[in-house]
Amino acid sequence: MNSMAEYPENSILVVGNSQTTGFNPINQQFGAFFITFVLVKETAEIIDCAVSVTLETTARFIRGFFMGRNLVQDEVFIVSQVQSRYFASSQKAIIAAYRDAIKKYREVTAPKKQ
Repeated sequence: MNSMAEYPENSILVVGNSQTTGFNPINQQFGAFFITFVLVKETAEIIDCAVSVTLETTARFIRGFFMGRNLVQDEVFIVSQVQSRYFASSQKAIIAAYRDAIKKYREVTAPKKQ
């Protein structure tokens, strides 16, 4: 690993996007909702993530759903956690952005057609 790099060379960055409902601070500040995931490319292990929210407490809480989990294999568990523990207007946006990130990860890691 390069001493200047914070993440291992086998890591990739994938961003999942979605929309929040009408008058929402996230929508007002960012215009959309997104989650950035840093993943181990071969395993889909989430080694870091960040979310477009307005409060740091909210960001840390959401981050807790994902850290150390497997982006693809833990989908049912992660969605269940969001639905049972996160009660804010951006709940559906979190799930949609997460599923968008899964889709992008699968596209990036799919075998290339010859």
